[in-house]
Amino acid sequence: MLLSELKDGQSGVISSLNFDADFARRLAEMGFCKGKRVKRICACAFGSPILFEAMDGWIALRKYDAQRIEVVV
Repeated sequence: MLLSELKDGQSGVISSLNFDADFARRLAEMGFCKGKRVKRICACAFGSPILFEAMDGWIALRKYDAQRIEVVV
């Protein structure tokens, strides 16, 4: 399942990040790395960006980027 497919309040564990090494490293610094649990909080009225909770913080990702992260529910 893709991170963008989670419903509000649903969480999942990241199984893969399909980005280049630099962007994947930046996401990892914010708590988006393989094996970490993330929770979808809500999305903008137009569907992007999407707000997620990871490592006790909130992070907004573009829907395009959330579609490149795979999670296990």
